[in-house]
Amino acid sequence: MELGEKHKILQQLAAIAIERLKELPQPVVRVSGPLTSGGYGYDENHRRFLVAQEKLREQGYTVFDYFEGHHDESQIVALELPWEEVMEYYHRPIMATGLIQTVFMMPKWETSHGATWEYKFAEELRLTIKDVPEEWFEG
Repeated sequence: MELGEKHKILQQLAAIAIERLKELPQPVVRVSGPLTSGGYGYDENHRRFLVAQEKLREQGYTVFDYFEGHHDESQIVALELPWEEVMEYYHRPIMATGLIQTVFMMPKWETSHGATWEYKFAEELRLTIKDVPEEWFEG
C-alpha cells in the first residue's frame, strides 16, 4: 500500500471519529499519555488509559474514547506508519474540532512521543490541560 493511501485511511478514520465525537454530550475530555512509546509498556499503558477514562466518567466527564466500540487503533497499528504521521493525519483533526475542551495527561506522558506532541498541540489550541493523578492506578 502506498503512503498516500495510508494517509487517506487515517483521514477517513479521523472523520469517522469526529462524527462519534459530535454525538457525545459536551463538553468532552480526552486522556493523553504513553501508549506505544514510553510509560510502562503497551499492555500496562492501555490498562491505565482505561482506568483513567473510567475514573473521569465516575466524576461526570464525557470522555472521548479511542478504544471502545470501534477498531481505529488496530487499523492504525496495521498501517505501520511513524508516530508523527499518525498524529498529523488522525489525532490533529480530532483535537482541532473544538469539541474537546480538556486533555488529561497520564503519568509519564513526557516519555511518549505522541503524548508530548498532544500536549504541545493542546497548548496551541488553548485547551485546558490537567494531570491524571498516579494514585488512580494504585491498589
